[in-house]
Amino acid sequence: MEKTVPFASREVRWFFEGKPDQNESLKHWFETVASIPKNPDVGQPVWQGRLDDQPDIYLIIPGSGDMGIKWREGEFQIKGRVSSLGTQVFCGRHQGEVECWVKWSYPDMPPAYKNLFLNGHKQELLTVAVQKVRAIRKVRIDTVTGQPEEVESTIQIDRGLGIELTNLHVGGNAYYSLAVEAFPDDSAMGSAFTGVVEAFLNALTEIDLNASQSKSYPLWLDTIINA
Repeated sequence: MEKTVPFASREVRWFFEGKPDQNESLKHWFETVASIPKNPDVGQPVWQGRLDDQPDIYLIIPGSGDMGIKWREGEFQIKGRVSSLGTQVFCGRHQGEVECWVKWSYPDMPPAYKNLFLNGHKQELLTVAVQKVRAIRKVRIDTVTGQPEEVESTIQIDRGLGIELTNLHVGGNAYYSLAVEAFPDDSAMGSAFTGVVEAFLNALTEIDLNASQSKSYPLWLDTIINA
C-alpha cells in the first residue's frame, strides 16, 4: 500500500438549504470579492465536480461530529477532529465554529473496502452519498513574509487556504456550503487563517453567517439524516 501523509487543517464551514443561485448576494460576493492581492493569472472561479463524476460515499458514525469516513475518487479517507476552537466572530458579525482536523487518505485499497461503502446497507451500516460540485478560491501564504496572495485554483501550494462554495445533493435534496480550509495547521496558521477569513468576509455585508449554520461535515450529515 502506498504510504500516506496526514493532512492537518484548520477549518470553518457553514451549510444552507437550497442552491447557491437562490442566495444571489452570497454567490455574487464569492465570485467577485477582491480583498486579497491577486496573481495576474487568476481568473473567475470555475465550478467542478469530482474527477470520476461519482458522489462521495460517507460511512455515518451515529451521533458523532468528530470523525468522517468516506470513499472518494478511489480513496479510502479518514478525517478526525483534533480540537474544537469554539465559535469565532469574524468582522464583528459573522460567527463560525473553527476546528482543527487531520485527514489520512489511502489509495489502491482492496475491493472489500470499496464494497463497505457501496453495499453498506446490506451489512446494516449507515452510508450516504453526497454529490458535490464546487468552486474554489485559493490563497497562498508566503513562507517567509507571511503575506497572502490569491492564486489560480489549479495551482498546488504547500501553505495557504481554500475558500469553497459547494453545491451538495443528498437523498434528492439540495444544499450548499461555504467553507474555508487552511493548511498546514501549525503554530503560525492561526493568525493567517483569521486574517484571510476576515479579509474575505468583510465584504459580505448583505447577510450574516451564524454559528447555528456552522458544522463539520460529519455533524451536518448526522443532523440532516436524523432530522
